[in-house]
Amino acid sequence: MLTTSQRRLLTIAVVIAMSAGLASTTAAQTAAPYVRVFVDGAPVAFDQPPVIVGGRVLVPLRGVFERLGATVTWDPISQTVLAQSGATSVSLRIGSPQAFVSGQPQTLDVPAMLVGGRTLVPLRFVSQALGAGVTWDAASSTVQIAGSGAAAAPITVPPSVTYPPAQTYPPTTYTPAPPVMPAAVSGTVVRVAATTYPGQLLVQTGTGEVYTYNVVSGTTIVRMNAITGVSGPVSLAALRPGDAVQVTADQTGTAQSVQATFTPAAAPPPAGIASVTVTPSGRQLVVGDAMSVVAIGPAHGTASFAIQGLRTGIPMTESANQPGTYVGNYQIQPGDYLARGAVVVSITASNGQLLTATAPSPVSINASAIIPPAPGGAPVIGSPTPGSGIRTPFTVTGTAPPGALVRVEADYSGTVLLIAVRGTLGTQTVTADANGSWAAAFTQAPPVRGVSVTISAQVVDYTGAARSPSTTVNTTLQ
Repeated sequence: MLTTSQRRLLTIAVVIAMSAGLASTTAAQTAAPYVRVFVDGAPVAFDQPPVIVGGRVLVPLRGVFERLGATVTWDPISQTVLAQSGATSVSLRIGSPQAFVSGQPQTLDVPAMLVGGRTLVPLRFVSQALGAGVTWDAASSTVQIAGSGAAAAPITVPPSVTYPPAQTYPPTTYTPAPPVMPAAVSGTVVRVAATTYPGQLLVQTGTGEVYTYNVVSGTTIVRMNAITGVSGPVSLAALRPGDAVQVTADQTGTAQSVQATFTPAAAPPPAGIASVTVTPSGRQLVVGDAMSVVAIGPAHGTASFAIQGLRTGIPMTESANQPGTYVGNYQIQPGDYLARGAVVVSITASNGQLLTATAPSPVSINASAIIPPAPGGAPVIGSPTPGSGIRTPFTVTGTAPPGALVRVEADYSGTVLLIAVRGTLGTQTVTADANGSWAAAFTQAPPVRGVSVTISAQVVDYTGAARSPSTTVNTTLQ
């Protein structure tokens, strides 16, 4: 409690300050560290001590409201405090003498203000907003706050005789000073307003404080890529929420320099190779065939394909009309031979990533380089010889290009008791070995003996299509 002498000295000091024209908010605020606040019997510790304005004690709103179970949020754009406790909502703006409780206006003894980065409100408002009971013990300078619904005596918070006479303070139209802006701050960009002059930059520190700096034509702004280290001067509009910043400012809150750092979003990895198509398909490839490979993958890459076991590094060209579609061709050469080979496409994407994919079906190639064993490239039948007799079972042998597929047929015809008979002893498809030799065995017998047998041989592909003229030998079944 202030003594009579202390109150007189305080009154004289305030009168001198006002007569000297000091209208700053610092002159209007008197620290009140001796005031103790208890909520439901438990002391409340404040990082910003209560102050006296207009003969009223102002306490940090968040410390008291949150102790009473309310949720408190701060809107730095509109300088508004929002609190919610059950069905009760409270809204008040810094510097405004009016607050809203569940949508209903309430007049404050003095406006809410920012002191030390904290929102302070008249203690009486706690009772008005949340229905809490508030009592004042002048002897111990103690405020007791009971939770919502608790009984309490009529509130005078605190008696005016405890403080200097009200006429020594500014009138209730007093506007609190803006918060002190630190000369240097590090934090994160919250919002950028670059369409007005001066522009504004809202920065939130690691401890949650939000500061608004004015940005003028003389403000130096530099933005650096955290990945590459490349930096350079930029305009305010180039800054983005989330940028890390260091701001230096003058006493008016005007930024002198802004050092921003950003981490660019990682480029998405290129999509894989969607498909690989090889044509022709479903048959063995031979000399003269042109194999076409089409792959669909990321655009603007470099592509090639390999026929495993035969060729590698066959170039592919990206379609000018269909970016991401690559086409390559290979002409089957004499001497190419591959029983079953995979076709593998490789695409180096624009970011350097190597992608590979394999065609769903392997390819077979038979284009061994040999001298045709007979005119026209037809296979040679070595046995049986023309006109010789055969008995069942019998074997037909001959030569053909190494690895060639040879289709051998044996058909019979004749006359028995003036009746013509005709039929087949079967068809065999065999493969010539590395020396070009082949053999086909027949076990089926005709219904009668003495008939003529015609044996034919022809090179075919895996589909059965003829790839050479046919060689024929006529003999007799004995």
